[in-house]
Amino acid sequence: MPMFTQAWIGYDLPFEPIESESSIRAIRKAGFKKRTGHPEHHVTASYFPEIELQELTDAVIAGEEAYGGDLSHAQFRFDGYGVISHAKGKYIYLSPDEETIPETIFLRRFLKERIPSAQQASEFHLSIGGPDPFGEAKPKQTPLTKPFSANGSLVLVGKMDEEFQKLVWDHAAHRFVEAEADAAEEPATPRPKPEPRTVHTIALFPKIQADTAAAVCILHLFGEELFPGVSKAEFAFWTALPQEKTPQEYEAEGYLLLDLGGAFDHHIINEQSGARTQCVATLVARHLGLDTHPALKKILAWAKRDDLEGKGTVSADPLDRAFGLSGIIMNLNRLYHKDPGFVLDTVTNVLDAHIREEYRRHVELPQEWEKLQQEGRAETFLVQQGSAELNSVYLESDNVSLAGFLKAAHKVDLVIQRASTGHTNIVTQQLRSIDLQPVVAELRLAEVGKDGRPHKIPKDVLHATGSVDVIPEWYYDDAANTIQNGGIHPQGIPATKLSKDEILAILRDTIPRGIIGSLKRKKTRELQ
Repeated sequence: MPMFTQAWIGYDLPFEPIESESSIRAIRKAGFKKRTGHPEHHVTASYFPEIELQELTDAVIAGEEAYGGDLSHAQFRFDGYGVISHAKGKYIYLSPDEETIPETIFLRRFLKERIPSAQQASEFHLSIGGPDPFGEAKPKQTPLTKPFSANGSLVLVGKMDEEFQKLVWDHAAHRFVEAEADAAEEPATPRPKPEPRTVHTIALFPKIQADTAAAVCILHLFGEELFPGVSKAEFAFWTALPQEKTPQEYEAEGYLLLDLGGAFDHHIINEQSGARTQCVATLVARHLGLDTHPALKKILAWAKRDDLEGKGTVSADPLDRAFGLSGIIMNLNRLYHKDPGFVLDTVTNVLDAHIREEYRRHVELPQEWEKLQQEGRAETFLVQQGSAELNSVYLESDNVSLAGFLKAAHKVDLVIQRASTGHTNIVTQQLRSIDLQPVVAELRLAEVGKDGRPHKIPKDVLHATGSVDVIPEWYYDDAANTIQNGGIHPQGIPATKLSKDEILAILRDTIPRGIIGSLKRKKTRELQ
C-alpha cells in the first residue's frame, strides 16, 4: 500500500481571494511574506509522521459515516489573528471562528481516536507570514478588523517516493484522488446546496427557548426556497418525538423537526462532533447557507450563548436582567404554558424586527449607498474646521436612515441629504462637535435673498437656535447638532429655494470659519 511520510490532512483554501482581502494586503505591504513561496493556503487538522493511504481512506470513510454528512468541503470564517516572535522573525497567522467549522473540529477528534499516531494541531490557523514555529501554540490573540469567509477542500499532502503529492478527497467515490495542477489557485467548490423539501408543519418542544424561536424566525424569513411552505407552516408542540415513525419518516411526510431528532437536533450533532459548538438556530442557518450572513450574526450569537452557556442576558444590572429577552421568554413560558403558540408568536415578532433591521443596515443600506454613487446622486468631499479634517457626504435620497448609516458604518462626520421634495437637512457626528453657527447664519441669509424678504436681519437672529419666524426654512438644533429644513417630516415647512451647488458652496465656505469643539465647551459651561 502507498505510504506517505511528513503528511498532513486538512482543508485547502483558495489563494487569490484570500490574498486580495484588505487585511492580508496590509500585512503584505508591511513586508511580511508567506512562509513558503507556493500559491496556497491551508488549515491543518492532523499531522502524520507516516501513514498508509488506505488506512487514512478507511478512517475518512468511517468519519463521514459517524459525522452523518460530507466532509469534503468546509467553510471557514476568519475573525482573528496572532503574531509569534521568535529567532527567525515574526510568524503571523489568521484564526477561524471555531463555531463555523464543525467539519474540521470533528475530523481532528475522530482521526485521533481512529489513528493514535495522528498529531493534532494545537489551534486551527491559517499561516500568512513568516516561518512557522511548529511547536508553539497559536491561539487567537486579536480580533480581525474585517472578518471574511472562504471555502476549503479536504486534502492529504505528504511525501511519497521523496516527492510531495497532494490528493483531494472525493466524497462520491469515497477515496482520495490526484489534485489538478492548478487546484490551489482555483476557488474551492462551494458547499453543495441541499435539495428543497416541502414543509407543512414545524415540530418543536412546547417550552419555547431563545434558540428554537430564533430558528423559527430564520426559517420564516429565509427558508421558503429550501423548505417550500415553511413560512406558513403549522406548529406541532411535542415533548418527545412520537415513536410511530423515525425522524426521517416524519421529515419525508413534510414535518420539519427542531431538536426532536433529524438534521436539526443540535444535541446529536454536538455529540457526533465531540464539541458543543452548535445550537438549532446555527444548524438551520448553516443549512440555508446563511451561517455567516451579517444580518444573522447577533441573533445566532445570542441563541448560542443562551442555549450552550445559559447566558442570554450577561449584565448583572437588575433592570437589564428583568427586561432582557431571555428572561422575558421564561416569564412567558410560565404564564402561558398552555399556549406555547402565543409565546412563540410573541417572541418571533420581536426577533423578526431585529433581523429585518440588521438586514436593512447590513444589506439594503449599503446597496442603496452604492447605487446612489453609481448614479451620481452622491458625492464625498473633505472640509477643514480648525485642525480637524471632516469626512463629508452630499446625497439625494428620501431614505431617512442613510445619514445614520453613513455616520456609523463609514465614519462620515457631516451629511447633507436632499429629499425629492427639495427639503435638505444637515446632520453631523455629535462627538466631533462641529461648529454649525456660521453655516446656519449663511444659509438663512441666502434663503431670504431668494424671494425679496428683508436682508437686514440681526446677527443674533441668524445664529439663533431653533426656528426663526422670518426664515422658517432652517431650524438649528444645537442639541443634536443638526440644521434641518423640515427634518424627517416637514409638516408644512417649505423646501429651501437654494440649489445643491449653492448649499455646497456655503458649506465649503463657512465650515472653516467655525471653531471645532466650541459647541461642546458651551454645553459644558451651561451644566456647571
